[in-house]
Amino acid sequence: MIKQTCTVMFVMFSLINIGCSSAPEKQYRVTKYLELASTWMARGDRKRQEEKLALALSNYQTSYKYANMRNDLTLMGILHLKQATIYINQNRFEQALVSIDKAKALHQYEGADIVLPIRSVEAKFTNALGKATLAKNMVNELSVEYKNDIEKHIYYRWLGWLYSGENSRDWERVDSDLNTLQQLKSSGTLNNIEILSFAIYYNAKWRVQEQDRQARSAIDMALAHFSELELTNRIKACYLLAVQWYEANDDKDKAMYFSMRLKEISTNMPF
Repeated sequence: MIKQTCTVMFVMFSLINIGCSSAPEKQYRVTKYLELASTWMARGDRKRQEEKLALALSNYQTSYKYANMRNDLTLMGILHLKQATIYINQNRFEQALVSIDKAKALHQYEGADIVLPIRSVEAKFTNALGKATLAKNMVNELSVEYKNDIEKHIYYRWLGWLYSGENSRDWERVDSDLNTLQQLKSSGTLNNIEILSFAIYYNAKWRVQEQDRQARSAIDMALAHFSELELTNRIKACYLLAVQWYEANDDKDKAMYFSMRLKEISTNMPF
């Protein structure tokens, strides 16, 4: 009798535990590893923007560990490609190819949705090898592919201009694209701040190179933008553009001042 009572009580407790094992709101998807992967990837992105490439690689590798633990194929592929981008920047082309091939394998064998990102990194790799015309054609094709994604459409068009090495720009198109990206930021619908950063910096750089009359205001815009993002390395690059602009226009006092600011901020940089 006692044995029967114990058995009944065990079953009852088991049913109670099963009934209480779920939170009031059902959760059919656990995202702990996803959150960790996303956090470490964001840290890697930040270090890459700061040009602290070794730290960026380390953070991406940590992110990959968590993405792999949840078998997030697309995120794993993106992380391989982010690492490949850094290897390209470091001229470590063999390692870059290994990372690109790993991303391709995830797509080929498990269907990771990363076809266009792969093509983007392959274009960067092609340009790094000195095949600028082919790289330009590759990113122009990507601009068309992303015709319904205005940010990426603009980004790949500008990348095509960068790879072309041309010395003249369609400034009306440049202004139009910049206005579009800034409006997206103002409305809170800009998805990727790095695309706006890319456009703002190269707008200033190209105008200085071509001695365009809007160069000074473009530098001011870039300084304000990168100061807001606290990207000291880019602020430094903007001061260098200012020095180049004033030296080219024989304004010795301003060239000397901005040289001083460049030296000052370079001295204070923690790397």
